[in-house]
Amino acid sequence: MQEVTSMSRSYSRDRRWKSLIVVVCAFVAMTGCTRQVMMPTANLWQAPGQQEQKTPVVSVLRVEDAVTNLEQQKDPKSLGQDVSHWGFLMLVPLRHDTNQYRADRHRAEVIQDGVTAGLSKMGLSAMARTETGLDQVRSLPEGHLVLHAKLRSFAVTNDLSLIIVLIANAGHLDKIKANVVMDCQLFQPGQATPLWQGTIEGKAELAMHEYSDVEIAQNVRWNQERSTVVRDAIEDAVGNLIAKSGIRQLSAKLQGEAQTRMLAKVQERETSGDLQGTLLLYMQAYRSAMGLEQTSSTLAGIARVLRKMPSKPALPEEARKFGVQATSLVERKRYEEAVALYKKALEIAPWWAEGHFNRALVLANQNRFHEAIAGMKHFVLLTPDSADARAAQDKLYEWELETNSHGTVGSDQRSQVPGSTEETMRQTGDALNTLGESVGQSRSVFGATTGSLKK
Repeated sequence: MQEVTSMSRSYSRDRRWKSLIVVVCAFVAMTGCTRQVMMPTANLWQAPGQQEQKTPVVSVLRVEDAVTNLEQQKDPKSLGQDVSHWGFLMLVPLRHDTNQYRADRHRAEVIQDGVTAGLSKMGLSAMARTETGLDQVRSLPEGHLVLHAKLRSFAVTNDLSLIIVLIANAGHLDKIKANVVMDCQLFQPGQATPLWQGTIEGKAELAMHEYSDVEIAQNVRWNQERSTVVRDAIEDAVGNLIAKSGIRQLSAKLQGEAQTRMLAKVQERETSGDLQGTLLLYMQAYRSAMGLEQTSSTLAGIARVLRKMPSKPALPEEARKFGVQATSLVERKRYEEAVALYKKALEIAPWWAEGHFNRALVLANQNRFHEAIAGMKHFVLLTPDSADARAAQDKLYEWELETNSHGTVGSDQRSQVPGSTEETMRQTGDALNTLGESVGQSRSVFGATTGSLKK
């Protein structure tokens, strides 16, 4: 009997000790460090230098923040949290650390910037609006689209692998992941019914093994690059939006219809004899033209109106400013920025033949021959009787040969084209000399090659 009582007491003590161990382990497992992981987003979509801008065809309204996560509802900058590290002794958890991911601004602003930049990057020039509702949007051009997005979920987490060995080990971070879910609607201005609506999702991950084994919190490269997973997730969502909504085809259809209506108004005004009003309408049509065919058709109309006018319009001061700045950038070999400023000048004064000429030469220097050919054709179209028209046409033949030899080559592929650097610079300089003899002052444009940009 005493033996049974002793065993009972021993069993009771064992149970109390086991219960105490369980309680302690549970308490310790719930303790640990909570670390704020800032995800800097301000420069995620900032392009270096003066980039060529296209006329926006999509307006992105302010994103509505409607996340369902209760913790995130309390903090508009929160991007989620997770367990970043587990510590074990045998099978007993000793502690865990937590990461709280936060943006450096409101997450809805991050989404709006990302969607706007993503659409533009994928060929649909977009602009961010301050308005939150379609009824607040004013003065949008015909053929424009308006995107309204409602954020449902935005979560940054990690992929935690737990390796348990006999003595001790800790969980470790293999990947950081981002996931974004949005409800989206596409509208045509003035229409209350959406042209399309649906839910889109974007995912991305960043492998941690690409970084050094030093403490992650002290890893400079990690601190600089971890936010790219946010950017990639948003851009993945934009790609899904384009695929699901058919926004490209929809935009092209609306733009084409708007251009047709615009040209009908232009022809009506031209028939009435109001040349100044006709020119103004053609300028609007030029800025909203989609593709080379519409642009060339519009410029042909502008050339026709100019021939009827008693004198050519003066170059607006703003267009002149952009032209002078572009020429200065060419002298400093900042060609991409120069192309962008020439484009701005031509949007103000599309009849400025010399602007088309100069932009074409700079584009050819960058091996963007298809665009250069279009620009030089516009120069010839606007000045068919110019002393330079013959030489310009001959230059077109040379560039057409280049396109047949190399295909479509962008500025980022320049170093891959045999002989493209020195030879193209020399040939472009020769073109500047040949075509620019009759104009103004000679400038050192492409390195040691001296040529003349038209004034």
